[in-house]
Amino acid sequence: MASEQSVPAVEKDSFMARFGSKNFIIITSIIVVLAVIATLTSQVVSWNEADERLVHQSAFTGNLTVINQAGPYLKAFGTTSAYKKVISINFTGDATATASAIVPLIPIRFLDTTTGGARGVSRFRLPGNVSPSESGALRGLLKIHEEFGSQETLISNLLMRATTENVKASARMMSVEQHYSGGNGQLSQDFSDQLTNGIFVTEQIISTGERNKSDDVSNLSNLSKQQRVTINIRKDKEGNPLRNAPILGAYGITVVDASIIDIDYENKVNARLEAQKQAAADEALARQNLKKAEQQARTEVALGEQAIAKQRAESEKLKIKEQIDAERIKANAIISAQQRVAVKAELAKEQEEILKQQRLEALGMDVLAEARLRAKSAALDPKYVFDETLKAEVKIQTALFNSLGNSRLVPEIVIGGSQGEQNNGSEFMRLLAADAALSLKKRLEK
Repeated sequence: MASEQSVPAVEKDSFMARFGSKNFIIITSIIVVLAVIATLTSQVVSWNEADERLVHQSAFTGNLTVINQAGPYLKAFGTTSAYKKVISINFTGDATATASAIVPLIPIRFLDTTTGGARGVSRFRLPGNVSPSESGALRGLLKIHEEFGSQETLISNLLMRATTENVKASARMMSVEQHYSGGNGQLSQDFSDQLTNGIFVTEQIISTGERNKSDDVSNLSNLSKQQRVTINIRKDKEGNPLRNAPILGAYGITVVDASIIDIDYENKVNARLEAQKQAAADEALARQNLKKAEQQARTEVALGEQAIAKQRAESEKLKIKEQIDAERIKANAIISAQQRVAVKAELAKEQEEILKQQRLEALGMDVLAEARLRAKSAALDPKYVFDETLKAEVKIQTALFNSLGNSRLVPEIVIGGSQGEQNNGSEFMRLLAADAALSLKKRLEK
């Protein structure tokens, strides 16, 4: 065992012997020098990030300067304090959020004394390099650094306090029912407005009975059915709302964004709101059922009216049909009567024609009988016989003379050369006709 333990010592001695103590001292000295040089360099030259501003205090004069430019800068053994250009405060209760400061929910109290926890985010932009005033007082980031000394102190003593005060002041302007009924947007707007321009100067007005509808009332709360508390924002002579001086304006800090995301109500509020929600749901259901019943009633009425209208239409249709049938029967009766009248008239006309014909026939029979009677009587009258004989003789002689006039009894012989003379045959015939005429005349005269 002794021999085994003595081996490393011999090897160690042999390593130091081979390397040499002098070389070891040289290497150690070089490492120390490099460390010193690196330390000195970091104290002379440093680096600034793009999202930060540095307040540099000189190691020799103590003067403060603001470094805005990102990149390397001459530190010269001075001290620096880093400030984010935009500082964000997250009070959502999320421990994994990324922000300059992560804080728990801000406790609030509504107008009706109901409590809760506010969730939200606020972001602030710090001023840059601002020239000192004529009196030599520091301004901008230099003034912030002079009063607070670091970003952590600025957040805890100013930004967080301003955020908390404005969240609480905004919550005191409305009741939990108003917030639950859709007032979260108004709450967030009031929070941003007051954080930027200053907290409103308000006064509470407790009233009973009917609701006060004053224009100056910005919020109200129903503490009970008989008592109401309203918040009145006081105004100056020009009508502008009175505000407390904004604590951030004195340092040149501007509000980039401020919003309240949600409110965690206390347990009793949740129970009350759930009851109200259930009551509202029941009311909505009852209203819906009422509308459904009204609709059903209207439907039944409409169906009844439709049935009545249909029955009325059927009755009217039947009535019209009956009227049409009656009119048709009446028209047919009139046409039949007219036809019968026409037939009777035609029969009467025919009867009249028959009677007329019969009368004519009777008259003709009378005339014929009378003629026969006269003829019978005239047959015994000598004058009547003579007249009839004479008429017959005239007709016979006239026919004879016409026949003789048209006949050639002798040839036509032209005697003499004169063209104006008549032939002898023609002259002879004319003489015979003349003689016959004279004889007939004498006989007629007799």
